[in-house]
Amino acid sequence: MWVFCVLLPASPAFAQVTTLAQAVDEALARNERLVNQADTIAQADLGLRLARNTFRPKVTPNIFGSFGSTDVSSQTYRVDVTQRLVTGTEMRVSAGTVSAQIPGQSGGDLLFYNADTTLTLTQPLLRGFGRSVSRRSLTSAEMRRADADRQQVMAEQQVAVDVAAAYYRVVSQQTYVEVARQSLERARRLRDASEAKLDAGLVSQLDVLRSQQLVAQAEIQFFDSQSGVEEARDRLTFLMGRTTADRIDVAAEIPRPATAPIDIAQATSLALANRLDLQSRIAMRDDAEHQIRFTRNQLLPQVDVNLALTRRETAHSFRNSFGVDGYQFATFFTIAMPVDRTAQQVENQSAMLDRDRRRREVSTLERQIADDVKQAVRERDRLVRGVLSAETSVEISRREVEVAELRYQTGLSNNLDVVTAESGLLAAEGRRIQALADSAVAQLRLRAVLGVFNPRTDVADSTAAVLMTSNRPQ
Repeated sequence: MWVFCVLLPASPAFAQVTTLAQAVDEALARNERLVNQADTIAQADLGLRLARNTFRPKVTPNIFGSFGSTDVSSQTYRVDVTQRLVTGTEMRVSAGTVSAQIPGQSGGDLLFYNADTTLTLTQPLLRGFGRSVSRRSLTSAEMRRADADRQQVMAEQQVAVDVAAAYYRVVSQQTYVEVARQSLERARRLRDASEAKLDAGLVSQLDVLRSQQLVAQAEIQFFDSQSGVEEARDRLTFLMGRTTADRIDVAAEIPRPATAPIDIAQATSLALANRLDLQSRIAMRDDAEHQIRFTRNQLLPQVDVNLALTRRETAHSFRNSFGVDGYQFATFFTIAMPVDRTAQQVENQSAMLDRDRRRREVSTLERQIADDVKQAVRERDRLVRGVLSAETSVEISRREVEVAELRYQTGLSNNLDVVTAESGLLAAEGRRIQALADSAVAQLRLRAVLGVFNPRTDVADSTAAVLMTSNRPQ
């Protein structure tokens, strides 16, 4: 692996160099956007827990009264247990008793208990029948939970790319500071040489003025590059979730771009299979289909069959209220059909419109992904060519500086050629540094576009091949 390295001035002893992988890991843990996304996942978990609670047993005790000599009329001792199944079946067990009193002829009141123990099984036959209908709320909650995970992964990918761009921005700015410093030193040497030659009568005053102008421009560029380092470092610390007061030193290296060719058709197929935003749209489209089936079911009449095993007795004591004898079996139907079904019809039509819209969104996103892949591949290839061109330009500019200085020293030309060559070299160095940084970020961005970017593993080796022979497990 070829790596472009530039030695920077030694950092203070207390400053620890932060690698790109460390910066990304810290951002994944502390970035505000990801922290907010974690809250969204927690809310989705709560919604899923609530939806699952619908199909768990519900126990409701209801006690109002006392025992012993304080027994009075209308005391209630009751427990209701309900259980709803995903098939739409509902089971209910109610066991209770209510006290009552009859005034006695001799002045004493007669106390007795009206016991009621009923086991009821209710099964819908039309409206509310089937797993897809009865567990509709649970299915929606599961979809929202899965979508929250996908949104978390996409947010992590975006944050990692942003951190990489900010990180390489710091590296490029620090490298450019060193290049600007070297250019400033050469400009000062040229100024000193021009002033010495002026004293010897070998050059004109114009040569000295040009060299002084070159020094002034080099100083401005040097100071601007230092300010650029601080701005880039502030951006990086913000993305990492740190305060701007924290000092961050980065590793002064930018990986060279991979030059392996990329097949557009293969890359598009890979993106369509792995892009999480497309998976979210497909899930929403499928959920719209489920919603249509649900709304159609709500248009059906309510026809429920009920099976009941009940015991209703009058007992003279609280203990005798709960016996095992006297149970009777009963079967009955519940039939209901509202005359005005406007609300249900509107809901069904709205669900069909939503289904059609979801289908169009999936189709549009698939075309957009194909265009994004083409654009990302072209951008990557353009930046690779830009790096090669910038390196060639730097080499040519260095030779121009050497030739211009030699001609100036031998008296074959004035220092105008040297000034022009120095300015060209500084600009070429800046283009090369920026091209390297842009190409490194483009490699990660391309993997994100393809949907195979894992911030926790891929950042450590940003020169890994973009295309993979097998899909990475989600």
